[in-house]
Amino acid sequence: MDTPPESILIVRLSALGDVIHVLPTLAALRQAYPAAKIGWAVEEKAHSVLLGHPQLDRVHLIPRQALAKALRSVRLGAASATAAASLRELRAEGYQLALDFQSNFRSAALTRLSGAPRRIGQPKPFSKEGSRLFFTDTPPAVGKEVHKIERNLELLRPLGVRPERTPRPAFGPRPALELPPAGPLGRVVIHAGVSAFGALKAWREERFAALGAQLAAEGAQVLFAWGGRSEEVQAERLVASAPGTLKAPPTGSILGLAALLEQSQLFVGVDSGPLHLAAALGCPVLGLYGPKHTGTYGPYWPGTAVAAAKIECSPCRYRRCPREDAEVVATPEGPRKISPCMDTISVAAAAAAGLALLRAPADGASP
Repeated sequence: MDTPPESILIVRLSALGDVIHVLPTLAALRQAYPAAKIGWAVEEKAHSVLLGHPQLDRVHLIPRQALAKALRSVRLGAASATAAASLRELRAEGYQLALDFQSNFRSAALTRLSGAPRRIGQPKPFSKEGSRLFFTDTPPAVGKEVHKIERNLELLRPLGVRPERTPRPAFGPRPALELPPAGPLGRVVIHAGVSAFGALKAWREERFAALGAQLAAEGAQVLFAWGGRSEEVQAERLVASAPGTLKAPPTGSILGLAALLEQSQLFVGVDSGPLHLAAALGCPVLGLYGPKHTGTYGPYWPGTAVAAAKIECSPCRYRRCPREDAEVVATPEGPRKISPCMDTISVAAAAAAGLALLRAPADGASP
């Protein structure tokens, strides 16, 4: 592009971790085009992480849940009106360039309907559902093992933009959060929850409880974090099973969780949005990884560590574990299949890795 774009649309609709993985590319865009108007199209679940973002001029909320509810109720008129309003809002901005980081049919169709004349999306094999038909440009493909943050930065290559170093992501204002004094070893946030979509990555609750109790016994203040009501109930169960631990205070939003993480010395969890949020904020992170490739999906920033599975089929690319020895356990939220790879991660290994991060020099977690 010979003339710098005056307006740029980012399309990454979901999920939270994936949205966070695009934030370094937003920072690179803002550095390259300081005068450009930059907007972002995002769905409800990851919307709040972009609120008040200092590098964005507009956040376009795409109401997928409202659309789905209207369609389930066969209220086609309401669904059509909701979709039309979202498209009018996008098109009114007159975006000259759109970058589709998600590159599935839904995101690519929205990118095309935005009216942007130049549209850059993911190349094969990272584009899905025929989305490449909607793009005017794609960068050369990188290896599947390249981290998603670096893969996202590749979408800037057709523009001739490539930062020498990956920029740290920025976030909007965080709310004030009052916390009890941390323990002698610092504050540890453990997030045990996984979505139904990410159930493949779950670690057993009793192991999270045992890990929390062990870290608390070593002198850490251990808080079990939660989001919605089901995660809150889970956190209450974990506290009841883990002497010396506490339920985290309500944070209210993703940026509220960010405020908690910024006052913590360690985050422990599986591959999830909260894990990638913690890493992006510079909070030391211990990731528990079984089915996911740590080079592609692991915590990206310095000051992080991974307790990885030791099993012949890990990592894999399944959404549901196909192994016959995958155990189905009963939980108050319903039956949940525990992947055998996650069972190879012991409490002892996780505790040792977590304590090493807590006892590392203070500058060990700096960007």
